[in-house]
Amino acid sequence: MKVLLVKPFDPYGEGYYNSFGIRMPPLGLAELAGGLREAGHEVSIVDRMIHGGPPEDFAKKALSYDAVGFTTIASSYYPDAKDVASAIKRLDKDVITFAGGHHATFMYPLVLNDGFDYIVRGEGEVTSVDLMRAISSGKPVSEVMGIAYKDGSSVKLTPPRPPLLNLDESPMPAWDLIKQDEYRADVIEKGAKFATIETARGCPYNCDFCSVTAMWGHSWRMKSEKRIMQEIDLLRDLGYKHMFFVDDDLVIPGSEEARKHLFVSLSQEAPEIRWFAQIRADLVVRRPDVMEAAARAGMILAFIGIESGNDRTLRDMKKGITTSMSAKAVEILHKMGVVVFGGMILGSPYETWEDLKRDVSFALELAKRGLDAIQFTLYTPLPGASSFYKLLKDNKIITFDWNQYDCLHPLLRGPVNPVRVYLASRVATYAFYVYKYLFSKAGLVLKGKPNPYVSNMAKFVTSRVPLQLYYVLKIPYDVLDVARHLAKPQLLSKFEVDQLIKAALQPVFQVKPPLPKLKVQQVVNGNA
Repeated sequence: MKVLLVKPFDPYGEGYYNSFGIRMPPLGLAELAGGLREAGHEVSIVDRMIHGGPPEDFAKKALSYDAVGFTTIASSYYPDAKDVASAIKRLDKDVITFAGGHHATFMYPLVLNDGFDYIVRGEGEVTSVDLMRAISSGKPVSEVMGIAYKDGSSVKLTPPRPPLLNLDESPMPAWDLIKQDEYRADVIEKGAKFATIETARGCPYNCDFCSVTAMWGHSWRMKSEKRIMQEIDLLRDLGYKHMFFVDDDLVIPGSEEARKHLFVSLSQEAPEIRWFAQIRADLVVRRPDVMEAAARAGMILAFIGIESGNDRTLRDMKKGITTSMSAKAVEILHKMGVVVFGGMILGSPYETWEDLKRDVSFALELAKRGLDAIQFTLYTPLPGASSFYKLLKDNKIITFDWNQYDCLHPLLRGPVNPVRVYLASRVATYAFYVYKYLFSKAGLVLKGKPNPYVSNMAKFVTSRVPLQLYYVLKIPYDVLDVARHLAKPQLLSKFEVDQLIKAALQPVFQVKPPLPKLKVQQVVNGNA
């Protein structure tokens, strides 16, 4: 079969590149393409963030394929995926359309009602291959584990697929299908090609705002060191020197020694590689030796989820950290010469205006301790997250316009007016960088190990000043636009809400018995 894999257009996605100078390739689609191609299918990948255009025009080009698959790893991808799939079906109903990723996995009844033929739930590498095999051979799709589809007006759900315990068995990403020059990290070095790599999958924590835990089977699975180095060597051969380890948690308790060994190998075998990672503050504080090994192995930037400047809010979020841990983690990484990028969430359903002000004050304090960059997002109940279903039942979600589910727009009826929260997030972002600049000029920032990339990043930020000034001037218009959207919300019917509540009871993975506690060591030794 000829299969086209599509990353949909996200109306706010390009803003991330404009602000931070990073555009990342669709790793998940590259992995799916690798598996489908191994199974004998002809596969192409198109990123509509780069090659957009009207859905109708794109649909005409897609008619040469037998099946078109869409990633909905973010809910804000879904409107474009829906529009393109609908346009394809209007032109040729025989073209198969399927969707996977977080949104489709948890919203499958509504996605099927929108006209998609199949939903690939949870991990898609094996399921997509099985689905294409069943379709091409004429076998019943009911025999494919891990999918949802419609039989007449009824939504059918096949048994969930067990998680892939040994990630070494996952297909190698089809990097040759990715146009390298389109994905860059200009913030590091102008024109620097930028790749993404997965070394582990999942998250064992239970933050109430996050869908990762439910999506990946409430587990954390790591590839073997041999497999990780194989993927890095492949990227190096293609000319990549800059990478992002997309793991939601680079290190978890029990994996520290295996990770240290990986970092030593990386520093010895690929000393030119420079990379970003996502790290929990409590792990940084508890094992600074692991972070030191990571820094020596080329980790130049670490993203840590600070989330709040209020310990009560962190407890309500079930984040599992404290503000003192975040402050200490920032200091540790800064002293090592690692660029520290923090994420904070404003407007949670249990946060008052005083709490919100405390969040911003805490961010400014962290600027003096070495926090280099900040991303203020708004509390977003993502499908699959525990908060989504609680707020859905309590009628606290204002709109189901999935374009707004980018973590930058307010969606909740909470203690603070949502428009006010939005305005605060915009002002807080610019306040942080102004304060950071003033603190630096006054010599009030904690001294750390020099990082040669900081000057490049500073030059990039400076080059974006005119654009940022434009964004500042747009704030009043953006606030009015948010108020306009919230005044005319897109709502779900009671039937649709009932469908989603029922869908939440359906497991994504078949896990019997629970994943073993020694899983980390088993995978490292390649015995899973």
